[in-house]
Formats: sequence, structure tokens, C-alpha cells
Amino acid sequence: MRKVLISFIAIVIVGAGVLFGIKNWQHHSLNQSLSKTEKVSHINLVALGDSLTEGVGDTQKLQGYSGRIAKELREKYDISVTMKNFGKAGDRSDQIEKRLVSQSDFQNSLKNADVLVMTVGGNDLQQLLLKNITASSPKALSEAVIKGKVNYQIRLAKLLKTVRGYNKQAPIFIFGNYNPLYVHFANREDFNDDVKKFNAINAKLATRDGNAYYVSSFDLTYGQFKTKSQRQKLVKQIESDSLEKNATKTMTAVLTGQTGVDNNWISKDDNYHPNNKGYQYMTSQLFHVMKREEKHWLIKH
Repeated sequence: MRKVLISFIAIVIVGAGVLFGIKNWQHHSLNQSLSKTEKVSHINLVALGDSLTEGVGDTQKLQGYSGRIAKELREKYDISVTMKNFGKAGDRSDQIEKRLVSQSDFQNSLKNADVLVMTVGGNDLQQLLLKNITASSPKALSEAVIKGKVNYQIRLAKLLKTVRGYNKQAPIFIFGNYNPLYVHFANREDFNDDVKKFNAINAKLATRDGNAYYVSSFDLTYGQFKTKSQRQKLVKQIESDSLEKNATKTMTAVLTGQTGVDNNWISKDDNYHPNNKGYQYMTSQLFHVMKREEKHWLIKH
């Protein structure tokens, strides 16, 4: 019995030694791996796009997601960040491109950028919806959107090509958009579908670029209506009120910021842009994707 016990203890000791050796080897290998890479100490971050980049609706004056992501990167990665913001409210994709080719400071900032972040497409879709707001049916409106997205893809491709003309190396993080109409028209799933059609173009062209990455902001659509049951209840409420509403007038009012809103993530000032909570959500979405792709901007090459 004593021999068996001694043998068992010996096996345990040897096993522990082997395990300790494996752990040491793994730790040593990890250190060797880390020693082969070096984190940058500073990045130049340039944000370009429309009002979501400008930060309309941000009462904390942090320039929306752009100032917040710069702060997040400084705190989480212990690096310095220089951020320049070239967002302009109301700009469609072609207007962003036009500003870029006409402004030397915009061009120089892009040339020196380590990371590019972009919001685009919201105004292209908004103007298309307003143009076709008197469409005879949801199907007719969606058909107009399908036709319009062809031109949008051409304009966005041109914008990305122009951006790459000034900076071929920096990763680009491209946001998708959301549906600010949802809380007023939760029974109109076609509005969500229209936004998703345009978002698919952003995602498609990001993939085509090879070093661009899509960032979803679609949950801004739902705000506090997070669950399926909450949304179903909202749909029933809207359907019960629909006879008292003029859908065309209501849609126009929402798109132009003239009516009240009940979405806790959207500013009550214009019923369209994110509020502080909405911009923090966008920042979290962006940080998640940047963290996933940190080898493209955080590590020295």
C-alpha cells in the first residue's frame, strides 16, 4: 500500500512538473509573440460625413461619436489620439466628396490619417423618401428606393475612391444608418427595409475595399423598444391611432423634425438625430469593430 501511495505521489509531482513546464512554455511563447509586435503610441483619427459625424443632437458638445471614440481609445489603449472632424449636416454622399476635392485642409488631414471613420447615406435616403412621399403604396415607395439605391452605390463608390486617392493605407470604419420614423410608423416594416437596403450598400462597398469595415447603428431605430413584445404593443397602439392620422403629413413632419418623438435614443430637439445616449451607443458599436480589427491600426508594421 505504501509503495502504491509513493508511486501515486511521484506521478502527481511529475504531472505537476510537466504542467508547470507547459504553462511556463506557453507564457514564454506568448511573451515572445508580444515582443514581435509593438503598439503605436499615437493615432490621427479623421471623421468625415454628414450630421451624425458633426454631432448634431449632442448636448455634451463632444462632436457625437467622434469625440467619444477618441476619448475611448485614449482610455482603453493608453495612447494619444488627435481627432479631426469633417462632418457637415445635410450632406449626401456626393456632397461629402465635393467638399473633399475642394478643401485642402480636408485632403491633408486624410493624407495623415491612421484611422478614418465615416457616416454616409442617411441624407441620400431621406431625400429620396421625401421626393417620393406621395407614392401610392408602400410597395411603390420601396420600388422608388430600389431604383434610387443604384445611384447611391455609384456615388458612394466614387466617394470611397476619392478618399483612397488621398490615403490608401488607413482602415475605414463605415457606419450604417437607422430608421428615425420607427416610433411613429412601427407598423410600416417597409421603412426599416428601405434603410437596410442602403445599409447593405455601405457593407458591400466596405467589404469590396478590403480594408474598410461596416459598423451597424440600426438599433437606434428601436431605442427603448428592445423586445419583440414591446414592439408588438407599439404596433397595436399605432394601428389604433392610424385612422386619426394623415400618414403623409406625419411622415413629412418626422423627416423634417417637426413632430414629437418617443425614442429615448433620439434627440427631442429634431426627432431625427441621436441624443447623448444614442451617440454613446454608436461609439460602443464603433469601438467593438475597431477592437476586432485592431491589428490594422494599433500595431506598428
